[in-house]
Amino acid sequence: MIKIGVTGVYFEGAKKALIENVPEGFEIEFVSDKKDYKKLENVDYIINRLAVDNQVLHSGKNVKLLQKWGAGFDDCDIALAGELGIPVASCPGVNARPVAELALMHMLSVYRNLIAINRNLTKGIWPKSEFFGRSYMIHGKTVGIIGLGNIGKKVAPMVKALGATVQYFDIVRQKDEEDANGYKFVELEELLKTSDIITIHCPLNDSTVDMIGEKEFSLMKETAILINTARGPIVNEKALIDALAGEKILGAGVDNFNEEPASYDHPLLQMQNVSATAHAGGNTADNDVNMVNYCYSNIVNFEKGLPFNSERDLVNGQYLKK
Repeated sequence: MIKIGVTGVYFEGAKKALIENVPEGFEIEFVSDKKDYKKLENVDYIINRLAVDNQVLHSGKNVKLLQKWGAGFDDCDIALAGELGIPVASCPGVNARPVAELALMHMLSVYRNLIAINRNLTKGIWPKSEFFGRSYMIHGKTVGIIGLGNIGKKVAPMVKALGATVQYFDIVRQKDEEDANGYKFVELEELLKTSDIITIHCPLNDSTVDMIGEKEFSLMKETAILINTARGPIVNEKALIDALAGEKILGAGVDNFNEEPASYDHPLLQMQNVSATAHAGGNTADNDVNMVNYCYSNIVNFEKGLPFNSERDLVNGQYLKK
């Protein structure tokens, strides 16, 4: 029997899906406690959710493949994995729809002052008109998407359906999307200057750290809102706080912070023009089975010597010995 070690933190629905969908010829073992990492010496594959502890990599002496749960891999030392001869694969696109819906939720939440109004209501205040002057519709606005990848391509038709115009910046221009859907490509500076809603959907890497900082906020409209459901460090957190406090922009919706979990007294959580969630973009019960099946499919394909689900799944090929 081929053994899969499951590491990281999983909700009950995800655990149930992992157990019920185990491929024929495979068995799984949950290894969630560091004291049990020695068990990883006997597994053939690893599925890992959230950050990959380097101890996991060193413990998996016979691991053929580490399959990341989710699309992100910035929390895994892929170079170290390569040195140890462990390929690392991710699941690009599987979380795209729930993350896109969360981004849309934050747009509506910030535009309609949901958090501030709710706080008032819980204090016995009925703020029927207090936020009238800073409430807006998505209809008629320009939405600037930074990164027209799997998630950006889900966000675009959602806001377009609500009557917004879509423009985007990406390091790879996508003429097919422009021609088919009427999206407009603009350089980043132009996007920042002309967008009413700026939503970030690019990966975190050396080129995107602090991509949005003081200079970029100075280019934005005073009525602009920023949505970040990608990774915290893409936005300079101090610059964001200063821009919000100084009313250089209207508001922000964030699902990510520089340090997580964020403390309860974090400045962004104290602002009434901020809508915040706890890095929960892909966390929906009905998407768990999709993630499970994608992970298992990659493992089965690898075991059979077949290609991954997508050519983009392998994320550390450059570090593996040829």
